[in-house]
Amino acid sequence: MDQSERSAALMSLLGCTDASANALGQTMQFHTFPAKTVLCHQGDQIEDLWLILSGSLQLQTLSIEGQATVISTFGPGELVGAFPQENEQGFDILTSERAKALQIGARALTAIMERHPDLGPGLAAIFAGQLDRVLDRLSARVSLTANGRFYRELLRHAGNREIISPPPVISAIALLAQTTRETGSRAVSALERRGIVSRDPQQLTIVSRRMLEDLIV
Repeated sequence: MDQSERSAALMSLLGCTDASANALGQTMQFHTFPAKTVLCHQGDQIEDLWLILSGSLQLQTLSIEGQATVISTFGPGELVGAFPQENEQGFDILTSERAKALQIGARALTAIMERHPDLGPGLAAIFAGQLDRVLDRLSARVSLTANGRFYRELLRHAGNREIISPPPVISAIALLAQTTRETGSRAVSALERRGIVSRDPQQLTIVSRRMLEDLIV
């Protein structure tokens, strides 16, 4: 990714001026990460912040018993890492699929923001949106059944698509829903029996989105 592409992406994502995007883009480093790359381990001191361009990053915590729980998943246009200064991470940061991101040190970003304050509103809007989604997932964990959480994550994975190809990995959806792979498998089988979804090795088709939404309880 060259400098002009970085600036264009930053202007689009942050709503900043060309000068601010250029200053930020010159400092950020472009990376491509394979799936399942660990960017930071739980307990690490990190100073870096990643702006995701494509793919997704997960925040995942491990219990004393070794049980993995996904706190949240972030995608294109979102920020993951340390800010406004380095800190000790309470979770693993890893790619859930192949991802591209721009990386910058937290202190370097703070210094650039002092010279280019128009970066502030765009960054604040991204962080506010992410906080809202994390709180939404926490609310679901408290108020929804395991099956309801799984169905909600399945719909989120589908977005506006009726056909998901290749079909989603049940264990990955279950992890996002904070439930087990077995629960996820039983939930999908129940959907198939009722004709709400159909499945084959190539794709999963949502036959009735409304009926699937009604099961999110």
